[in-house]
Amino acid sequence: RHLCSLCQTSVVKEDSVIQNSYHSVLTQLESVGLRNIPKKIPIELVNLHQLKNNSGNLAHSNLKGFTKTELLTNSKNNQTRTYQVFLLNGLPKIEFEAVLAHELLHVWLYENRVTLLSESTEGFCNLGSALIYENDGTHFSDIHLQAMTNDSDHYYGSGYRRLKARLDESGCNNLVQNLLNPDN
Repeated sequence: RHLCSLCQTSVVKEDSVIQNSYHSVLTQLESVGLRNIPKKIPIELVNLHQLKNNSGNLAHSNLKGFTKTELLTNSKNNQTRTYQVFLLNGLPKIEFEAVLAHELLHVWLYENRVTLLSESTEGFCNLGSALIYENDGTHFSDIHLQAMTNDSDHYYGSGYRRLKARLDESGCNNLVQNLLNPDN
């Protein structure tokens, strides 16, 4: 992978930048009603080979992040959910935050026991990336938003456009409430 000198200057490498970005993304997601995301999820920067190994059969050519979820049961039958987010190393800060937002929405769905078809899951999670890019408002972010809008992938492109249309039509609060209470 090659990065231009403009992107290279904002590549996320240090733990302090990772944590600041994590808190920034959580704040942006919470501002639109997406709460109940754990505050201390481990985030690990990995190379493409490691990312593909961690994601197993879910790997695809544009993979930049993956969230590992586990449901642990102790001897008293208490269940605990654990998460670990793996993000591709070398991402510029805004792209890192957009991918992190996508992954954190996977956590939000799991935490809230929302089950969707794969197309809707990835489309919804891409709304998190779009939120980060929209809030950034730079030309770099506009390019990424346009790429998301034009993505031909069934899950990430079609799913995103469908959920974005629902978001635009009903607003974020209604979309979130419909996901949390599908029978209403």
